Amino acid sequence: MNFDDVFWYIVIFLFLFGGSTAGFVQHLQSRRHKFKLAMAREKIKLEEARAKLAEEQNRQTALEVRKAELEIERYDRRIPGMLSVPLSDNGAEEAP
Repeated sequence: MNFDDVFWYIVIFLFLFGGSTAGFVQHLQSRRHKFKLAMAREKIKLEEARAKLAEEQNRQTALEVRKAELEIERYDRRIPGMLSVPLSDNGAEEAP
């Protein structure tokens, strides 16, 4: 088999099946593109979830800091010589 025979076999094959092969390749590219878009959407959702988690943690930390500041203010306002009474978990004063 020489080069001319192989060349014409390739030309005939492409003429007969080239369109369907191109369509199949285009279909694969389309599926790959859709998959990449889906992965990008998932990545965005993951980043949004991480941002919400960080925001919630910041909010909780801010509440804890505010609670500590209020307790410090409460101790600063007590009458000199009076025993300090720490707050319980629910915010009420505990008996000594």
